Amino acid sequence: MPWTHLVNHAEVLAVHAAYVGFGKILYFGGDEHDASRNALHQFNATRLFDCNSLKVTAAPSPGFDAFCAGHAFLGTANQVQLLVAGGTMEFSETAAGLHHKHFAGLRDSAVYSSPSFITPSTGGWSWNAAASMNEGLMAAPPVVPNPDHNLTGGRWYPTLSTLANGSVIAFSGHPGTSDRFHNNDIPEVFSADASGVGQWRQLAAYSNSSARENYQSNSMPLYPRVHLLPSGDIICTSPIREKTMSFIPEVGPYGGVFTPVCNCPPPDDYPGYGWGSVLLPLSYRNNYRASVLMCGGASEVAYRLDLKDWSPSTAILNLWAWRPTSPRAMRERRLHANATLLPTGEVLVTGGIDAGALDLTTPDARGVREPEIYDPYADKWSVPKEPASEVRNYHSVALLMPDGRVWTAGSDHDAGGGLGARNLNTEIFAPWYYGDPDRPYIKAAPSLAYPNETIYVESTHAKEIERVVLLRCGSCTHAFNPDQRLLELEFKHPTGDALLVKLPPDNFILPPGPYFIYTIRRKSGTLGLPSYGTDIYIVPERTPKDPPSEPGGH
Repeated sequence: MPWTHLVNHAEVLAVHAAYVGFGKILYFGGDEHDASRNALHQFNATRLFDCNSLKVTAAPSPGFDAFCAGHAFLGTANQVQLLVAGGTMEFSETAAGLHHKHFAGLRDSAVYSSPSFITPSTGGWSWNAAASMNEGLMAAPPVVPNPDHNLTGGRWYPTLSTLANGSVIAFSGHPGTSDRFHNNDIPEVFSADASGVGQWRQLAAYSNSSARENYQSNSMPLYPRVHLLPSGDIICTSPIREKTMSFIPEVGPYGGVFTPVCNCPPPDDYPGYGWGSVLLPLSYRNNYRASVLMCGGASEVAYRLDLKDWSPSTAILNLWAWRPTSPRAMRERRLHANATLLPTGEVLVTGGIDAGALDLTTPDARGVREPEIYDPYADKWSVPKEPASEVRNYHSVALLMPDGRVWTAGSDHDAGGGLGARNLNTEIFAPWYYGDPDRPYIKAAPSLAYPNETIYVESTHAKEIERVVLLRCGSCTHAFNPDQRLLELEFKHPTGDALLVKLPPDNFILPPGPYFIYTIRRKSGTLGLPSYGTDIYIVPERTPKDPPSEPGGH
């Protein structure tokens, strides 16, 4: 049986989830999509799932409504730290004036910390309040009744992404109720400091009209799908002016530069809202060339963007293009599906609703319960035999567990809201390799490593290991997991169970944060048998590589 079904197991609505080390998944729902809880400031809905025992325990919550916040891992040392920022200030029905019928966003942020890898028996498993995001520009009456500058700025539906230096950048999101604008378009960067509070820095000020116009003309949609590329820039696969764009922070007169990469797929085929974007495996064999998969949403077609020879400094529009993958093995569309990288390099797609782009209130009767697997090496789709028991609609999540299974949870029944719509059942999918008795086992590996160093790993069946991979742990919400990525590493087998593994040269390829390391044993007719994953933390490199310069050398 590939699925393990756990009834009423989650206890709260899993809108947000992240693997936070030591075999634990943190998940939380804030107000759990319930307007009355938001109004009453009742948002203590956080749990920890143990990947070994499958037990759920209560956990503290951040001190604000983190429903529809963004999150990403910070590049700290010796412990996992998840930054959560933004969230829900007010539901759309009660927002007044300019922001009526729009969810208003919060400026709050907090950091969830695991115990230290050095002293795991002390501390950790706790939230610490962090600095607030920057204020925006205040609207004037009568557009906004009783405006308050403290209610400007902030982000609802933002995407957070880890940068090479370990800081986190926040894109997009609806601001607070007194803000002059409908979208918070200028990105801001969070940097940790010794105080634990950290600081947020806007890339440009809203009072700078030229900078503001630049970002507003390149406005990203809510929860944009972004990936840090080995070239050092950030690709946004969500359409910006009907194009896939690259963004380089910290350069140019406006604090960042947009560069067109290519046109988006035809409008009739574009997946639209609620689709997955996955950075496909990066390998030392082709110098970590990037390729992105786009799947789900309102399209029957999945697309792939090969970024061979891509550089923002030499970009020529339409030299690169999204191209359809081989035909999927099933024709149902998958709005709100989750796409999860497996240690073999395959992509598992679970959940979703067979619906069009504008049909966001889709009933569960259209649920797609069959999983799909995409093999990026062969460009081939397949469908495992057994469907899931649960429909996963809006507000569902999926994360890779250390043992190679995939944990799925969350979902609002019929994409509705309120406590009665919560799906509290969880299911765990076991890929074909899970029960194979011939899987290798990692006997030793470091708990912390830097880019560009060689690490010592001990694995059973070392002579038959054909690949060693690092798979960045995931943090998932709203059908997107910006933290996950898989890297195939160069290695040698000198003797016995020993493997000498060479890590990628810099943090653009290998962003700091928590990873699993897997050894993969050769098995004919497959992509190999992966070991169980072992936690390893990648820290910022000792001598950081310079970021890319502004296109054109300006």
